Amino acid sequence: MIQEYLTKVQEQDKKDELNSKIIKFLKDNPNPPDADIHALANDLGIDEHKFEEIIYALFSKYIQGVGKHIDSPDNKFDPGELSKGIEVELEHTDSRAIAKEISKDHLSECADYYTRLDKMERECKGKG
Repeated sequence: MIQEYLTKVQEQDKKDELNSKIIKFLKDNPNPPDADIHALANDLGIDEHKFEEIIYALFSKYIQGVGKHIDSPDNKFDPGELSKGIEVELEHTDSRAIAKEISKDHLSECADYYTRLDKMERECKGKG
């Protein structure tokens, strides 16, 4: 039983390490050509098609975590808060669409999330 647990932990560590390498590669190489993806797979000793499956799974998992309120109409949210939220979330993505969906997720939990965030950040910097 302990051995099974240790094996699962080691497998998860390897998966996490691979995912970290993929994320770093994509950050360093936005929109890489297919040949570069295949070269990385070969460098890591992974079948190219299996490697692409891993990338698709990683991307799908990421996308599923964003936009839980994607079907919520914009007018459900305070326009000022949504606008602030989009600008704040653009710190983490180049996509206005993704920033908007992240903002909606936060605003669904707390209607004045970005006003509170701004106040907290100002207080932390001694300006509030």
